[in-house]
Amino acid sequence: MVEKKQKPLKTKAKTHRDKAAKKPSNDQPDYWLNKRQVCDSLGITATAFDKWKVAPVARVGNCNYYDLRSLVDNRIEAVLRRQQLEHPAPSSGEKLDPVQEHARLAKEKADDQALKNAKGRAEQIPAEAAALIFGRVAAEMAAILDSLEANIKRRVPSLTATELGFIKAERVRLQNLAASVGSRLEEFIDELIGAPEPGD
Repeated sequence: MVEKKQKPLKTKAKTHRDKAAKKPSNDQPDYWLNKRQVCDSLGITATAFDKWKVAPVARVGNCNYYDLRSLVDNRIEAVLRRQQLEHPAPSSGEKLDPVQEHARLAKEKADDQALKNAKGRAEQIPAEAAALIFGRVAAEMAAILDSLEANIKRRVPSLTATELGFIKAERVRLQNLAASVGSRLEEFIDELIGAPEPGD
């Protein structure tokens, strides 16, 4: 009797380690991140990331790539720049006053707690929440505006097609403006309170 060779069992799906060991097809290191990946992982917008002015470690085609080292260096430099602007180093003759430094720290803590309290009382909301709220209001406004020409025509049947066309054009312009409020919230805030310093 001829003995049949047993077929080896199929191996399970490749492990995470095997998948991670594979190099990308374009030979870029696994730890390089593109702009979208950086923004997703940090929970920031592309506009905010652009303001950081992080130098990319490489450029492949039209895509910039960043690594953790360049991001950390950029943030450390921004903090140091801000500290130097807010608290210039004392000259050789000046000494830090411990009482003044303690008072400054106490004020910072009090301001931070006041901000937390205001958020807790719903006196302040995050910009992302405000954008969602404005987006919902804009959608409700758009629904009302959609029926504007029909309502005006019922009230004033003598309106010509040209006049109704003008009303429609203005209505569409208003709807587009209302629809963009949520996405332009950062721009409006920057106009009201001033754009943040570079590195913020």
